[in-house]
Amino acid sequence: MKRVAVLVMLCFFTLSGVSFAKGPGAWGGFKMPHGRWWHAPEIVERLDVTADEQATLDALALERERELIDLKGAVQRQELELETILDQADFDRAACLDQFDKLLDARREVARKRFGFHVKVRELLGLDRYRELLGMLRDRHKDRRRGEAGLKGSLRERMACP
Repeated sequence: MKRVAVLVMLCFFTLSGVSFAKGPGAWGGFKMPHGRWWHAPEIVERLDVTADEQATLDALALERERELIDLKGAVQRQELELETILDQADFDRAACLDQFDKLLDARREVARKRFGFHVKVRELLGLDRYRELLGMLRDRHKDRRRGEAGLKGSLRERMACP
């Protein structure tokens, strides 16, 4: 029974902790487009992104991606250690909770690195262009949601019985 309770607790905390590993989108509106958005013609034109800024963002993104490889590996190692503790016949609750804290710390480092990139983008763009970028993202998100709603509606209509 204790094992089931611990597993349920672990699943809850793991799923709630997943937002730490997701990246900037996990922090209530701090979203960055995926990929190298600073090369997209629409964004370059609207934000007046210079070639020097693109080169700086390229270098920052490459540095971040290299660091994330190691940090994601650390998360996987901590997950493996936690699974090992949970799978032992002589279960040690304190060791389990300690290992879970280590897992959360590893995920926090991933989130911190991703958010650090977000902060560097904010510094590079300045307030006005940063706000413009966020506005573009909000508009794109709204357009996608409208498109999904329209698709769902038309699908429902097609699936309706006469």
